[in-house]
Amino acid sequence: MRLIHKSGKQLLNEVVGTEIQRDSVAFWNLGQAGILIKGRSDDGLVCVDPYLTASIEDTDPNSEFKRAFPPIMEPEMLACADGILLTHAHGDHLDIETISGIAKASQQTQFAVPAPDEGLLGGIVSPEKLVSVRGQERFYLKNFKVTPVPAAHTEYEVDANGSHFYFGYFLDVNGIRIYHSGDTVVTPMLLEQVRAFQPHIAFLPINGRDPFRTSRGIVGNMNFREAVDFAVSVGADMFVPIHYDLFPNNRENPAYMVDYLFQQYPFQKFHMMAPGERFIYYK
Repeated sequence: MRLIHKSGKQLLNEVVGTEIQRDSVAFWNLGQAGILIKGRSDDGLVCVDPYLTASIEDTDPNSEFKRAFPPIMEPEMLACADGILLTHAHGDHLDIETISGIAKASQQTQFAVPAPDEGLLGGIVSPEKLVSVRGQERFYLKNFKVTPVPAAHTEYEVDANGSHFYFGYFLDVNGIRIYHSGDTVVTPMLLEQVRAFQPHIAFLPINGRDPFRTSRGIVGNMNFREAVDFAVSVGADMFVPIHYDLFPNNRENPAYMVDYLFQQYPFQKFHMMAPGERFIYYK
């Protein structure tokens, strides 16, 4: 059974060769929460939460987190990226092996990480390529304007300095506004912030949560209903579900999401991506 649309050098060649025009972006699904986003040539290439190894199960063979499909590409293939945005320090979002592979291969890539966890990248990422993410302090990755958005996974958590541990990101590039939520549940503050941003595209998790997974230490997210209702409530033009395809032990059936959309919001645009698939969004 073919689980991956494109991978390896074939995928990399597509990323490099894709040319974007005004008021559009291309993005690729790398699995789990990993999304690679490309604007015009002078805008650059940014990736959120790439998990491109099997380090979780390699480190702990008894882990229940086992990949349903192999990594889409080698970490070194992302040396072309201008920026890597890391939402939080869980291994399927901030993978030290993936980051190390990119950092060793690239002279240009910047790495943005929540301030409480920047020490995890010490000795891996040189200080001049490290962006410490705090609050809603905006920064640029080439021509991507990035605004961090605190996330509740499943609560808002801060360190002794008041710096948040969990983030999503607003990305503004080439006339397109993108929200990648990272791992989060819905909160009134998040709804208000994202409504004000008015994203064209919203990447939201749909794996949900329940007492049984919580009892095993699995931290929850929006479920498919919450994600759909959230996307509609904030006025997103397109909803793209994430965080449901990689780990069979921690997901909900996306078919339920599609049925819920059909029954409740039949005119809401959405796209469910195959691993390694490219999508080009035009405003």
